[in-house]
Amino acid sequence: MMLFGMKNYSSMNVTSPPRPVACVEQRFVFQQPVQLYLDEKYSFSGDDFTIKDANGVSYFKCKGKTFSFRDKKVIYDLYDKPLINIQENAFYGHGMKVYAGKNTDKILGSIHRKSLLKKNKYEFTYQNIATNQTEVLDLKCDFFGSSCGIFYGKEKEGAPMICSITKTKQMLSLFSNYDHYVINIAPGVDAALMVALTICFDELKHEDEE
Repeated sequence: MMLFGMKNYSSMNVTSPPRPVACVEQRFVFQQPVQLYLDEKYSFSGDDFTIKDANGVSYFKCKGKTFSFRDKKVIYDLYDKPLINIQENAFYGHGMKVYAGKNTDKILGSIHRKSLLKKNKYEFTYQNIATNQTEVLDLKCDFFGSSCGIFYGKEKEGAPMICSITKTKQMLSLFSNYDHYVINIAPGVDAALMVALTICFDELKHEDEE
């Protein structure tokens, strides 16, 4: 869908990559498309996320700590095993890093803006455990920051969009609201990683708005 010549990634179909995309664990690479819902809840203890499907079935848990020098998010499986933690780089505009577990001993990948002049184009560099190769995913956001497409390669070269992220607002009252994300994930793609990139997208967009 195009609005006055502006692309909206939420209306585009996701497509399986030519090779599996696995970064966290192979058990999160599903063979069927997955649609997940992520609700960000604002609280004094930090940003807490719940990640469920359309039937209300939980997939992941996430806890945030906002009153630290680096705003850290930790994603858990349903057995409370820490899978990933996400931290902002210390300096503004230098992106975010994704680590295994709860500490920084093992880095899984990093996301950064392609250009400081362009706030809608990012790259995520990671080690694909399915291919044992370093690969790059392109993240392209629409003009308003309400949708994001994740591509297995460069969009302009015809790379498949393996995930789409759509942001909406859910009203809680006249004075507060929170962000709601719909994540459409293609078969053969690490769902835990796509959730992590959704949280990165949320953090980067809030950073841009400040």
